[in-house]
Amino acid sequence: MALQGKDKQVIELSNELAKKLKSKEFDLAWKHAGELSSLLKNDEELQLPYQVIECIKRDLNSYYDMNKQLNKVTTRAFAIGSSFERSASI
Repeated sequence: MALQGKDKQVIELSNELAKKLKSKEFDLAWKHAGELSSLLKNDEELQLPYQVIECIKRDLNSYYDMNKQLNKVTTRAFAIGSSFERSASI
């Protein structure tokens, strides 16, 4: 099956997002996730199998949940670092 148009973009963005997540490039992953999310909003235009689209949507939701948790951890780490600075400033 030769992919074209939006179908090709969805698959390419999914693969790029996978690479960015696996290499811990989270800022770039966010960009790819946003682009992928936009493409999936009008999924009736896609010719990909329904199961593939649903799996990608499910993975994208998992990514957004994980990103939310990562942001909380990052915020907490910053707060702890600030506390260390205050404690060590004698």
